Amino acid sequence: MKNSIICIISILATSCIGTDYLDDPKDPAILTNVTSASLEIGGTFQVEATYYYNMWVADESAVLFWRSNNPDVATVDQNGLVTGTGKGQTQIVIIYPEEDTVRVGITVVTDFNDVAEVLIASSTSSIDVGGTTQLSLEVYNLAGDPYAGTGDTLWSVSDASVASITQEGLLTGLSDGQVNVTASVDGVLSEPLPIMVGMQARTGTFQGVGSYQAIGTCILEVADNDDLTLTFSDNFTTSFALGTFVYLANTTDGAAVRAQGVELGEITSNGAKFFNVSEIDASIELDDYRYVIILCKPASITFGYADLN
Repeated sequence: MKNSIICIISILATSCIGTDYLDDPKDPAILTNVTSASLEIGGTFQVEATYYYNMWVADESAVLFWRSNNPDVATVDQNGLVTGTGKGQTQIVIIYPEEDTVRVGITVVTDFNDVAEVLIASSTSSIDVGGTTQLSLEVYNLAGDPYAGTGDTLWSVSDASVASITQEGLLTGLSDGQVNVTASVDGVLSEPLPIMVGMQARTGTFQGVGSYQAIGTCILEVADNDDLTLTFSDNFTTSFALGTFVYLANTTDGAAVRAQGVELGEITSNGAKFFNVSEIDASIELDDYRYVIILCKPASITFGYADLN
């Protein structure tokens, strides 16, 4: 930690340049170049990972530890080089001891025509109790082209008391709550899709803008006491700088977000977050805003956003 602060006030006022303050609390994080990857048996893929100590200033001297959850599918060396060893899926775990741990999903296929990625498509993120919605799949091979085969498809839900799903992808709401829907094609599993049942809610998945990172999901919902609340998932991760704020907005343009959006609060760490929107502005309703924005406020730069459905 530096014993002094060197900064130019005019720059600080107009840009999100991290400055190292004496005795600032640590905000450690590991950032990777990918959150998932696919490769052939015998093929390799380089995962890049960097540890950030505070305010997203990289610590190049940090030693990261790497492991595969299933070496029979893929191995990884201590420089992040992943090698496919057998057909299937696993996770590469990257650790900076007592500070942060991240995971990268790995799919290994036998050739370029195999299923390499499965995505669930939905026209809505919530249904009524007793209501239904038809989900569909987008399936790609290792080359990134639509999968030409038929494949064995298996749909499942995380809580059968909240919703049921047929093997044709028809989801039916059974009781109030949230359910995660997954689908596998030829053994390749999708990322979970959260669906709210019987609750007034909208969900979104974060994505980064440009070179900035934002991952995880969020739920904007009407609570039992009729307050409007916003919750971030445990795996929420984003880029940071001095003055990183959460907004509700109808645009992703940083300047417009700052001028026209609703500021919910500053964030300085990753992980789960909770905001009571009604306590900030009781007039805001569930459908008033389209996006949840992660904004570098001093420079009006959007780091990431979630499109609420």
